[in-house]
Amino acid sequence: MPDGTANAAPTPLPLFVQLADQPCLVVGAGTVAVRKIDALLRAGADVTVVAPTLCPAAESLAASASVRMQRREFRETDVPGQLLVVAATGRPRVNRQVFQACRAGGVLVNTVDDAALCSATFPAVVARGSVAVAVSTGGASPALARHIRERIEAVLPAGTGRLAEFLRRHRRAFNAKLADAGARRRFWDAALDGPAPDLIEAGDEAAAMRVLERQAQGAPAAAGLVSLVGAGPGDPDLLTIKALRALQRADVVYYDNLVSAAVLERCRRDARRVYVGKRRAFGGTRQAEINQLLLAGARKGLRVARLKGGDPFLFGRGGEEVETLGEHGVDFEVIPGVTAALGCAAYAGIPLTHRDWAQSVRFVTGHLQGGELNLDWPELAKPGQTLVVYMGLAGLSRMAAQLMQHGVDADMPVATVSRGTLPEQAVVVAPLANIAEAVERAGVPAPTTTIIGRVVSLRGRLRP
Repeated sequence: MPDGTANAAPTPLPLFVQLADQPCLVVGAGTVAVRKIDALLRAGADVTVVAPTLCPAAESLAASASVRMQRREFRETDVPGQLLVVAATGRPRVNRQVFQACRAGGVLVNTVDDAALCSATFPAVVARGSVAVAVSTGGASPALARHIRERIEAVLPAGTGRLAEFLRRHRRAFNAKLADAGARRRFWDAALDGPAPDLIEAGDEAAAMRVLERQAQGAPAAAGLVSLVGAGPGDPDLLTIKALRALQRADVVYYDNLVSAAVLERCRRDARRVYVGKRRAFGGTRQAEINQLLLAGARKGLRVARLKGGDPFLFGRGGEEVETLGEHGVDFEVIPGVTAALGCAAYAGIPLTHRDWAQSVRFVTGHLQGGELNLDWPELAKPGQTLVVYMGLAGLSRMAAQLMQHGVDADMPVATVSRGTLPEQAVVVAPLANIAEAVERAGVPAPTTTIIGRVVSLRGRLRP
């Protein structure tokens, strides 16, 4: 078998069939059948419906004369001459009769909710004008197909249909200007990766034409772009739509150790991935070197993604990177991410604010500088707030001692979230006086986010 599995079922062949004015038969006229009828009518099919009784929606279709309704039982003689037949009676015996008649006559048949009686299935479809993306599980799980379709809906730009129509109108003229198939492929790959699609989506087709004309005449490629992308706290489903698009378009991705493997899997398959992170007791790549790598990639005309855990501008040194890019005239964009405080708190069931317990939130980094935590302890110890500590595993005992020394109750509830939002997430809850010992005893790994405040006591009530 092609996938190397001897017992695997053959993979269905996906086809897009032009049904305009083609004869199609639907057997049954219940609510499920009406959905199939609607799909066929949208495709322009010439639809006949055979059913002894009609649901109210089917009655409306009959009154509109958009389909031919025959109020009777199915006959095998209904099948010849049809391009596609849908069996949607809800009666297994009749559905099997329809399937057998279609198989004998060499006619495609879709039997609702019975993959064994199908030679064709209706995929879940994402449509953007003339562009259609179809998802099928071969009848194994329509619910899974719908779930995948929802994900595609979220990432496929609304202007994709306008882009396809633009290409339909102009592709032949541009192809005529290019020497051979290789040149055409390179031209269109560069065109779709360049600014033209965004201009078309914005409605400025004249500007898009100017860009493509210059490109077809051999103008140098546009300068590259650096995208500072917030990877979020770890769960790849927390990536924003814009972040996902940037990762799918990037030629090279520079990432640090706070970026999860699951997020890296969302990068374009052929993108070069370069680790530039820093770990405790390991210097890693210096920030100045990272800045130069970003500059060098952009100057080569590449799309560069700087993928940073959480949000690029919150303890991520993103400000230093865009400052360097701006000084050297390199185009860049900043794509915010779900920061660890928000993601970890939500997944741990802890609200960061609450009308009764916390009216403000403070974010601080727990990194030790020369073995010390140089923070404004009187401010951090004030009541009525939640304190969130990023990366404070090594200095947790010192932080607890300083907070208690400045007036925070020893029994203040604290939660340390390890590997937040990931399947291996672990949460250690203890009073402030005991949190360092509890975390050490639990042996939870970095990265961690620690939440200090009365809101932590709500965790038991809000967890599902």
